[in-house]
Amino acid sequence: MTTKKKWLLLLLLLASICLSLALPLALGGLSQFRLLQRLSWGALLLLTFLQVISWAFNALRIQFLLGFLEWKVGFGEAALTIISAEFAGVTTPGGVGMPATYIFLFNQLGLSLGRAAGVVGLMVVADLAIYGTILPAAALLWALQGGWSYQTLRLVALTLAVVAGGAYGFWALVRHYRRVCGFMGRQLAKVPWLARHHWRRGRATVEFFRSIRLLGQMSWPQRLALYLITLVFWLPRYLILILVIAMVHQSVPAAYLLLTQALLRLGGQASFIPGGAGVEEGGYAAFMSPFMGAEAIAFTLLVWRFFAFYWFVLLGAPFFIYNVGRAAWDVLGKSYGSKTGETVTG
Repeated sequence: MTTKKKWLLLLLLLASICLSLALPLALGGLSQFRLLQRLSWGALLLLTFLQVISWAFNALRIQFLLGFLEWKVGFGEAALTIISAEFAGVTTPGGVGMPATYIFLFNQLGLSLGRAAGVVGLMVVADLAIYGTILPAAALLWALQGGWSYQTLRLVALTLAVVAGGAYGFWALVRHYRRVCGFMGRQLAKVPWLARHHWRRGRATVEFFRSIRLLGQMSWPQRLALYLITLVFWLPRYLILILVIAMVHQSVPAAYLLLTQALLRLGGQASFIPGGAGVEEGGYAAFMSPFMGAEAIAFTLLVWRFFAFYWFVLLGAPFFIYNVGRAAWDVLGKSYGSKTGETVTG
């Protein structure tokens, strides 16, 4: 990455932090920071515990998937990988840094690039399965509670359409992967600087689709285990907002909060600004305005965004620097060693 791009990403991250703080400050002013004293140490420990549980089960999911590929990895290494990848996700536009970091670190663990991308694809499929089951259940519960409206129906339909479209896209890729591989190979061959690596890229593409197809080779108990691990990975993150609102004695239906958070995450991913800053804050204020006043919205937004955004930036940065930096140093060391060996041999 060039120095210019690094500065651009840093400026985008700083802009996203400023945007994320702007709305709570506009609604409640600097007094919002003094209101943080309302949260007891017990409450903060509970919210922190939920985040740690989420990280732990995401690490278990990586161990499960790599174990199915007959590749062993320790829990500590898996945890370092997911923390580093999530830091990259919230600090890059649209979260594009997350899959790239996963693939890079999986490759450093010994997987080929194609298989590493396949593992990331399996994680996405598992996430889509959670969204595809939890969101309809939350929508049905919200409807039974009498909170249904045409606007809510449109928002839920949009979210489910995105989930269904993503699921169909993965299904089509897996079912017709030979045609896709052939098409991609022909297109790569047309580009001169890619044609030299035509067979290597083609092999990586085939490995990627074979890894995705491993989902069909799992037994139903294994698929259920993957689903439950992914579910326990996501639930703590959604429970945080529910608990924060309950701690300030506000009443918002849990089903509505589940739908709201899903839609906010979708909007944040679609935005160019890292972490969805500005988009998620504005959407949160709009969704919560029928239930809470400006002060309560500002306070709960500040606490929720700390655990949904700042947490990954502040705690993830040192892990990212250590893990990715260590891996990059190993790559450079191997590259230098191979070049030195070639020189001596020559």
